[in-house]
Amino acid sequence: MKFPLPPVAPERRRLCFVVPPVTAEDRYGPMASAGNSLPPHAFLYLGAVARELGWHVSIVDCPALGIPLGECAAEILKTEPTVVGFTVTTMSVAKAATVADGVRAQAPDTILMAGGPHITALPVETLERLPVFDLGCIGEGEDVLRGVLKHLDDGTDPRDVGGIVSLRDDGAVRREPLLPDEVDLEALPDLAWDLLDDFPNRYHAAATYLNKTPFSDLIVSRGCRYKCTFCDNNTFGRDIRALPLGKIMDNIDRLVNTYGIKSLFFTDDSLMTIRDQFEEMCEALIARNYDIEWSINARTSEIDAEILELMRRAGCWQISYGVESGSWEILKRIKKAATPRMQANALELTRASGIKSNAYIIIGFPGETKQTLAETEAFIRSVPIDTLRLTFFTPFPNTDVTDDLVGNGELVADWTKLNFYNIAYIPNGLTRRDLERTYRRIMASFYLRPRVFASFLPHLLVPRKAVALFRGSFGLGKLLAQGPGCES
Repeated sequence: MKFPLPPVAPERRRLCFVVPPVTAEDRYGPMASAGNSLPPHAFLYLGAVARELGWHVSIVDCPALGIPLGECAAEILKTEPTVVGFTVTTMSVAKAATVADGVRAQAPDTILMAGGPHITALPVETLERLPVFDLGCIGEGEDVLRGVLKHLDDGTDPRDVGGIVSLRDDGAVRREPLLPDEVDLEALPDLAWDLLDDFPNRYHAAATYLNKTPFSDLIVSRGCRYKCTFCDNNTFGRDIRALPLGKIMDNIDRLVNTYGIKSLFFTDDSLMTIRDQFEEMCEALIARNYDIEWSINARTSEIDAEILELMRRAGCWQISYGVESGSWEILKRIKKAATPRMQANALELTRASGIKSNAYIIIGFPGETKQTLAETEAFIRSVPIDTLRLTFFTPFPNTDVTDDLVGNGELVADWTKLNFYNIAYIPNGLTRRDLERTYRRIMASFYLRPRVFASFLPHLLVPRKAVALFRGSFGLGKLLAQGPGCES
């Protein structure tokens, strides 16, 4: 694509956002039937911003719509787009490029953009390897998108917008400095839920995240001040910001009153860290007296009896904790800043409050040994966890742990395999078989406990919950029979 282009005529201001056709098998391996299908929140914000600028916006969510790879380009071109924007993770970027190639072959004048965590982590390398993308967006997207669309409207060069990485006319990749200011969340328009086809019916939660139905997740804050070495916080940074309370409640009002949502999952990284604002949200939920229940991600360090009591009164039914490991040596190494005893205490307080707990546990970190794996297994047996999400350490690019990988283990996967459920890294002193056996043993011993098994039986009385439970049970059975996915 040669820039600058003539100004885009008002009738050609058509923007199509695309979620690449990553399948449940790509994302979850043997646990595919048990996985989530969640709305593309980035596009709900970006789409609202583009509409404010006079652009017609559509979303082609290939996984939700069941569009296979070979048909994606044709589906996108039905919207007659001038600009196509892809959201890409490390796992999905190759498929996004394949779809972009298909669009370019049939509509060579279409402007192809890509954003998301992978572009932010590896902007130059990605465009060097996948030059089909004309523009890459680094970091938060709303103000960058505004700049790009305004340049296109005016007929000036969008490659000069801050936060853009692009191919220049000589074939070199150029990266513009990030915009100086964070996105003003208070100034953002309301989430554009109406852009999603058949929302919420095309999206679903895993059985371990589902209570009432219909279900949706919601993201109302950005950033994480914690320093876990394995986590990618390049997009939103370490400053924690939330939408104003009025905007949060307006979004919940629309989900409840327009779309009939009964169950919400706040998938924010660190919403509870903003304690005063979080308490205000809980009080507002109590005052609204919605017929909904909700769950949230949290850190065990954020928990005390007082906040749990308020959350329970506000309708919280489950908290998903980033426990990560039961070994103090591993927790120190990944800079978790919480001891196993602190983690256990938070789980015990949660059980006492009447709120269920879901634990995120990761095995296979750099420095993991048979001893630390045994400590994690013992920890899981000793604490009151209601559900468990067990995954493998995944070496995402440009995270703080990257330098710790060299000489401490074997990288065994390419970009397309980085999904938490493939074995993508094997620490020194362990084998793939060690990790597979530990994974199966933990999952079997946990989910076949009589108490855990019995806790899911009430789900059978509600059709949608029963479907989610059967999907989860099938996935677990498949995993135990054949083992987790791994790169061969």
